Amino acid sequence: MKTSYRSYRLFATVLILLIASQLAAGQEKKKAAYAIMIDSTGSMRSQFDTVIRIGKEIAHQVHDRGPVSVFSFERAPARGDSHAYLTPRVEYTQDERLLNKAFDDIYVEAGQTTLLDAIELMAERLNKQASASAKFIVLITDGEERASKSRAPQLIEELKSQNIKVYSIGLVQDLEPKARQKATDLLKKISLETGGQAVIAEPGIVDVQSLVRELALP
Repeated sequence: MKTSYRSYRLFATVLILLIASQLAAGQEKKKAAYAIMIDSTGSMRSQFDTVIRIGKEIAHQVHDRGPVSVFSFERAPARGDSHAYLTPRVEYTQDERLLNKAFDDIYVEAGQTTLLDAIELMAERLNKQASASAKFIVLITDGEERASKSRAPQLIEELKSQNIKVYSIGLVQDLEPKARQKATDLLKKISLETGGQAVIAEPGIVDVQSLVRELALP
């Protein structure tokens, strides 16, 4: 009987350890995934240092929660194409050193902003992170949309069906009044309808810490 009881206890202990190990592995796999968009188009030139500081602060806060990707715009390589297109700078990393290097390597580029197409591309990249339990797109931009093929209503439905939430920091203060309102409305619409949050910076000196804190990114 003693041998049988000891065998049972050993079996139970091993079983508990196996279950705990599997649960831990499952939790390890189920991390959040983040895609940060740096608006590096010409309209952001006067605020570009602020854009980079915001990007670094967000990456600092979330990199230990799951893999982070950083994107920015580049001018079109084809002659005669006036658009700026999104390109990845670094993808799927939790190494803050690599993330900061990616931010430091971004420069202002000429070209018309394809904001909605950029969001669609980031969503496609995030969906490759099949093990992510939550997926977030973070926009740091003035919100100007110039030349995308995508349309906001269809894009929002796609994001909702993919359970991707959009969080936006709108640096709209340099835009003309009509353009500022249009950009603000677009950022709020995409963010709120996907379950995210939009924070629009007030005119004047931008407090990076306050903006990121108000964004309340999970």
